Amino acid sequence: MKTSKTRICTGILAVIVLLLGILAGFAGTLAGCSKPKHTPDELRPILEDLLPRAAEINEIYFGEGLPTTRDVDVVRAFYETFDTDIQSISYTPVDPACGYETVDDIKAATLAVFTPDYAAFLFDRAFNGISDLFDEGLETEHRTTAVYAMYLEENGYLTKRVNLADDAIPLGRTYDLDSLTVIRENESGVEVKLASFFDGQPSVEVKMWLVETAEGWRLDSPTY
Repeated sequence: MKTSKTRICTGILAVIVLLLGILAGFAGTLAGCSKPKHTPDELRPILEDLLPRAAEINEIYFGEGLPTTRDVDVVRAFYETFDTDIQSISYTPVDPACGYETVDDIKAATLAVFTPDYAAFLFDRAFNGISDLFDEGLETEHRTTAVYAMYLEENGYLTKRVNLADDAIPLGRTYDLDSLTVIRENESGVEVKLASFFDGQPSVEVKMWLVETAEGWRLDSPTY
C-alpha cells in the first residue's frame, strides 16, 4: 500500500514540476514580449546624431575613401621612402586636412558611431584586406590576396589604395526620422524601423539595431 501511495505522490510531484516549468516558460515569453523601454521620441534624437556621422564613416569604407593630398612635396617625400619604381606604388598619402592622420584616427571615429562587433567587420576589410588560403596543410600551401587593404600606414604616412574608387558603392541614403517606430527591445539592444530614401527612388522601410554601451548609443547595423 505504501508503495502505491509513494508512486502516486511521485507522479503528482512530477506533474507539479512540469506545470511550474510551463508557467516559467510562459512568464519568460511574456517578459520577452513586454513593452519596449525606449520610445521613438527618446531614440529619434539619438539617430539624428548618429546617422550623419555614419554617412561620413560609410564614405571612408564603402565610398571613394578619404581625400588624398595634392601637396606635390608630400607625395614626392612619401614615394622617396620606397626603394622601388614610383609606378609600382599602389598607395598614396591621405590629406591630413581631412582630420584623419592615422589608422587609429579612423578606428576611433568608427567606434564613436558603431558597436565594436560591427566595427570589427569594417576594420578587417579596411586594414587587413581579404586573402584566401589554398592547399592548407600541404607542401604547396599558399595564400593569395583577393582584396588589398584600403588604408595602410607607411613610413609615417596614412595612405589610401589608389584604386579604391573602383570598389565604391552608391551612397547617399537619407532617413525619415518622423517615421521611426520601435519593433522590439531585449538585452542585445533596440530594433527600430523607419523609412529611407535613395536617389529619387520610392521610400523603403529599413530596420536597424541600436545598442546602449558604456560610451553611449551605437549603431549595430549598416546604414548605407
